[in-house]
Amino acid sequence: MDTPKILSPAMLKTYKQCKKKYFLRYVRNIMMPQSTTPFERGKNIHAIAGYYLSGIDISRFEPSLNESEQALWNKLKSNEYFKLTPVKTEFTLNVQLDGYWFGGRLDAVVKNSNEYFILDYKTGSAPEDAKYDYQTMVYLSALSKYLQTTEGISFVYIDLKNNQNILIKSDKNLLQEYETQLTTTAKQISALNESSLKCCNNNKCEYSKICF
Repeated sequence: MDTPKILSPAMLKTYKQCKKKYFLRYVRNIMMPQSTTPFERGKNIHAIAGYYLSGIDISRFEPSLNESEQALWNKLKSNEYFKLTPVKTEFTLNVQLDGYWFGGRLDAVVKNSNEYFILDYKTGSAPEDAKYDYQTMVYLSALSKYLQTTEGISFVYIDLKNNQNILIKSDKNLLQEYETQLTTTAKQISALNESSLKCCNNNKCEYSKICF
C-alpha cells in the first residue's frame, strides 16, 4: 500500500491505536459521525487565541464565548508561555525524513530571547506520554528542520483542563530518536496489507459497526 503524501499526527495516532481503523479512515476514506461538542469548544478557543496572537482586536469575539469557554480562555491568556512574543500562529509545517513526509497544523510558535516554543492548547487533557506523542515528534522535528537547528526549541502542551504546562526540550539525540520512530512507523504503514487487518472489537470505536 502506498504511504499518504503527508502523514499527520492524527493519522499516526490512529495507526498506533488500530490498523484497521487507520485503513478504513485514511485508505478507504470512510468518515463516521462523532459528537461535535468537545470539538466546537476547542475550535472556539483555538480561533480566538489565533486572532489574539495575530494582534487582532478580539473584544467583539469574547462575549460570544460561553461560560466554560470563557474560563478556559482566561486560563490561556494568563499562561506564562502564551504571554511570550508570537512568531506565527495557526500554520502548517511539514518535514521530510528518510523520504517520508510528516506534518500538520501548529497552534502557535512563540519565543523569548533565546528559545522557540511550539504551543499546543488542550481543552481536554494533554497526552499521557507527551514526550513521545506523535504530535510532539512531528512538530519538533518539523520546526527543527525549518530553523536548521537542534537546540533552543521546545514543545509546550498547555493543559487547560488540569491547569498545567508540559514542557519537552529538543536536542540532537532526541530528534534522532524521533526520526527513527517516525520513519519506522511510515514504513509499517506503507507495508499494510488489507487481508491481514483485523477489527480491534472496541465497541466505543465509531467504526465498530462497519468493522469486521
